[in-house]
Amino acid sequence: MKATYVLVGLLLVLAMLSLWLYLDLQELQSINEDLKTSLQELNHSYQLYKATHRYTNEEYNALLSNYTKLALEHQKLQGKYTSLKFKYEGLMEDYERFTSAYSKLIRRVNLRWDKSDLKVFVTPMDHSVEELVYEITGGWSDLNDFNEFWRDVKAMYMWIARNIKYRYDGLYPVLPSQPWGHLEFQDEMWQFPNETIELMMGDCEDQAILLCSMIRCYTNMKYKAECIWIISSTAGHVAVQIPVDEGKLVILDPAGGYYTHDYLGNIIARDINKEINNWLNYWKPEMGGDVYVYRVFSDYLDREFESTSEYLQWMYSR
Repeated sequence: MKATYVLVGLLLVLAMLSLWLYLDLQELQSINEDLKTSLQELNHSYQLYKATHRYTNEEYNALLSNYTKLALEHQKLQGKYTSLKFKYEGLMEDYERFTSAYSKLIRRVNLRWDKSDLKVFVTPMDHSVEELVYEITGGWSDLNDFNEFWRDVKAMYMWIARNIKYRYDGLYPVLPSQPWGHLEFQDEMWQFPNETIELMMGDCEDQAILLCSMIRCYTNMKYKAECIWIISSTAGHVAVQIPVDEGKLVILDPAGGYYTHDYLGNIIARDINKEINNWLNYWKPEMGGDVYVYRVFSDYLDREFESTSEYLQWMYSR
C-alpha cells in the first residue's frame, strides 16, 4: 500500500513536471514565433536598409562625380574671372586716364570761349613771351629810368601793331561735358600769348593779352598791366591799360591803332576819367553810344563792372 502511494506521488510529480514542461514549451514556442516574426521584420528592415544604402551610395557617387565636375568648372571659371578682373582693372585704369585727359582737354578747349577764368590767359612767365620781350627791348636795364620803361612799352606795342596780323575768329569747337555728347561750334575764341606769337595772327583780345603778358614780363611782374574789355549792344573790344600814380592811366590798343601819347608820339599818362572817355569816344562811331567798360583782368585780378562809372570809382579807389 505504501508502495502504491509512492508510485502515485511519483506519477503526480511526473504529471506536474510534464505540465510545467508543456507550458514552458508552449511559452518557448510563442517566444520562438515572436523571435521569428522579429527576425523577419529585422530581415525586411535590413533589406530596406541595404536597398536604401545602395541608392544612397549611388546618389553619393553621383554627387561626388558632379562635385568633381563642378570643382573643375569652378577652377576654370575662377581662372576666367581672374583674367576678366585683370582686364577690367586695366580698362578702368584706361578709362580713368581717358576721363582725366578729357577733363583737362575740356578745360583747355572750352576756357577759350567760356571766359570763366581769364587770369590764365595772361602768361608773363611763358618762355616764348620772355624771348620776344628780350628780343624787342633787351630788358629793362635801369629800373629807376621810367623813360626807358615807356620807350620799351611803346616798342612792344608797335611790334604787335606791325607784326601781328589781325584775324577774325572762325568756327571753334565747344566740347560736351561727356565724350559722347553733342559737339557744337561758335565763332569766338581766345588765344594764349605763345599761340599768337607762333601764328603771328590774332584779333583784338589776342593782341591785348599778348601785350599785357609782355609788359608784365618786362617789369618782372612788379608793375600793373591789365587787359580792359569794353562792350556795347553790338560789339566788344579789348585793349591794355596801365594804371599810373596820381589817378592817371595809359591805354594801349594795338588792334585799334590807339595809344595814350603826346603830339610827338611819346606815351604819356592822362587823368583816368579823361583818358577812358577819350578811348570810349574813339570807339563810339563803330561800337555805338552805349559802349562802356565791362571787365578788367590780368594774371593777378579779374573784375566785372555794370557801368563805366563803377569802373572809374574802382580805379580812383585803388
